[in-house]
Amino acid sequence: TVAESTAVLVANKKSLKDPAKREKMADMIALLRGVVEGRKKLHIFVNVKKENLSKLLKELPALKRPTVSPLSEDGWYGVNTVIDKNEFIKIVPKMRKLAQGLVVLEPKQILPLDEINLDGYS
Repeated sequence: TVAESTAVLVANKKSLKDPAKREKMADMIALLRGVVEGRKKLHIFVNVKKENLSKLLKELPALKRPTVSPLSEDGWYGVNTVIDKNEFIKIVPKMRKLAQGLVVLEPKQILPLDEINLDGYS
């Protein structure tokens, strides 16, 4: 590592009392956190036969639950989910036995839209 940096949002107390400005600050914090969270995650897509779907879903981590969509070929499903990067190596052997066509993407942001709260600041 050549250099490291930290993002900091600085606001004066008067701005924190203004509801419109507080809302903008919450938006900015969500965007910053989204970048940080995105660096820790992978977005994976995989195809699975119907008979393996429930087994795969039991093994597959997710933010909440994986998205499952039927494919144009009967008996096949597309599954996509977001996982922690450190989980990927652990689940590849399981996915290799249950699914095919694995695609892995690195998200730029994962926005924690329901977590930003500025009530503790004043």
